[in-house]
Amino acid sequence: MGVWRSCALTSVHLTLRLLNLVRDAGVTVELALKSCGVGVENLTDRAYKIKLHDEQQILRNTIALLPYKSPCLKIGLAARVSVYGSLGYALMTAPTLRAALDIASRYPALIANNFDLIVSQKDGCARVSFANYNGAIDLRDAYAELALGSFKTACEDLLGGGLECLKVGVRKRYDEVYYGLYKESFDAEIAFGEFGDYLEFPDCYLDIPLPFADSVTHHEMCLICARQNYELAAEREWMGKVKSIISENLSEPLQLDEIAERLHCSSRTLRRQLSVCRTSYRQILDDVRYERAKYLLKSGELRTDEIAISLGFCDGAAFRRAFHRWSGQPPGAYRA
Repeated sequence: MGVWRSCALTSVHLTLRLLNLVRDAGVTVELALKSCGVGVENLTDRAYKIKLHDEQQILRNTIALLPYKSPCLKIGLAARVSVYGSLGYALMTAPTLRAALDIASRYPALIANNFDLIVSQKDGCARVSFANYNGAIDLRDAYAELALGSFKTACEDLLGGGLECLKVGVRKRYDEVYYGLYKESFDAEIAFGEFGDYLEFPDCYLDIPLPFADSVTHHEMCLICARQNYELAAEREWMGKVKSIISENLSEPLQLDEIAERLHCSSRTLRRQLSVCRTSYRQILDDVRYERAKYLLKSGELRTDEIAISLGFCDGAAFRRAFHRWSGQPPGAYRA
């Protein structure tokens, strides 16, 4: 497994389930794939990997197509622990739920929901918190729903039975429709407007022996998870450095050879590593510009032409064409 294998890629697991929800709602699947580089034909290959920003765009499209449907909550609740791959088998073969959650908290890169997992215990309650979100800002609530739903189901799979949830904390503000969805899904006290997202349940569950516990298999799977987590974390750290360097001055962005010099490698090596990740200097520059453009448009501090100049475009028209290509809508519509 190479060090640069998958820093910008992810499996089609979430994408396929999002498209199934869209299809079940009677909506054309192609609408969910708008403004991303994935075609319906790609998704017949279960080994196909897609770029993270394409997954995120499909998620944005699905949320827009299915308002008040909480697609990520539904997908999370329907997911089995095996969707975590090697990590899932490490969790299943752990001696207790406490040990399994400790393993999950050690390998956040393998969970792929953009959160760190924190387990705490107080006054007879165990709390699984999802903290330090590091994904796309506008998708935070969606990934939080995915985390809440999938970990409830994962814990039930590990225990071989139901998990009594006492309380579910949600960071987003109260909404009557969402309250009903959460209440039905978790059958517990639902607290909106919290500082973070979490699940609480009786701490007696933590030390229940798991039905699939196996010390030899557990040890072997933990070794695999440790290696995979290290590689993925290193890859993401490297990609983060590339994005950080590009972000320093978008009005006059550094060229590829200048970035390579900052990273102490040749431009040829940098280009090859980006190619392995199915991306390029131009694609990363577009990604960074797009994220910055969305922030500036929503903040309302600058006019469109001023945003264009700050992002390195020659004029407002060039920026408007680029933003439409990225998002499928003009800047003015996004700002509104």
